[in-house]
Amino acid sequence: MKRNLFIICVCLLSTLTFAQDQVFFTEGTDATFYDQGIVDVANLGSSTFEHVAPPCCPEYNDKLPCTTVAHSGSTSLKFHYTSAWPTGVWKATVFRNDWADIDITANNYLTFYLYSTTALPKEALPKVGMRVRRIDDDSEEDTEYYNIADYNQDVPANTWVKIGVPLNVIIEGAVPGTFNFTKVKAVVFRQSETNGVERTLYVDDVKTTNETVTGILDNYVSDVQIVPNPIKSMATLVLPAALQKETLQLTIISSTGSKVEKRIVSGQMAVTLDMASYSSGFYFVSLSDGKETIVRKVLKH
Repeated sequence: MKRNLFIICVCLLSTLTFAQDQVFFTEGTDATFYDQGIVDVANLGSSTFEHVAPPCCPEYNDKLPCTTVAHSGSTSLKFHYTSAWPTGVWKATVFRNDWADIDITANNYLTFYLYSTTALPKEALPKVGMRVRRIDDDSEEDTEYYNIADYNQDVPANTWVKIGVPLNVIIEGAVPGTFNFTKVKAVVFRQSETNGVERTLYVDDVKTTNETVTGILDNYVSDVQIVPNPIKSMATLVLPAALQKETLQLTIISSTGSKVEKRIVSGQMAVTLDMASYSSGFYFVSLSDGKETIVRKVLKH
């Protein structure tokens, strides 16, 4: 009886660990700034981005400002900028409040809440990437920056909107064997526009998660299942009827960005995944129609 209880507890703990969010920002250091939010002041050029210094240390005048307009809690990050090109570019890096590395390999999406003081077309959303430790020497380096617009809709004025990007976009876009995504340092927001338009955005609750996000094939994502999960050797990818009519690219990607399998699926309700020869660890299973992507995370024992 005690042995059975122990097994149940271990299984529950594994499930909770598998689904745990990894949080980069929830609250500012105070109502005026976030100490772990860094503006790349040296490369602003003709672009502008509001930045502040901590009350104690005027020499560190590169901190992200905060505002009391918040989605949750009492503060959010303030992005007040203009974007010029090619004579400058703004970049804002959001570290965890303890500067710690974060393992994002158990999550599917990067999400945050965004509030714009004016209506914001999706094409004006910033680019996003991550600062990650390299596999070869453990140094920190930014990934490529990706268009948030590809996975979201226009943002109405004065409304909190949940924004999401599939993590496989960032991981799959990395050169295989370059980054260790169990040691992610920060989320990096970068200039996407070049028109010099002044914008004020508020950003809150920055995290990686397994939550469904509107705009990422929301109609079907909850219906795409992989069973069993975790996997010992074989599993089945189950597709809803609406997706069985589509021609989809199936890609399996390791947590370090290596593509371990790639094939086309069409007209199938159940797709067999043979992972018997794979090393233990987390993998991303993505389905893409060329425009949008559905991602599922699996654990291989």
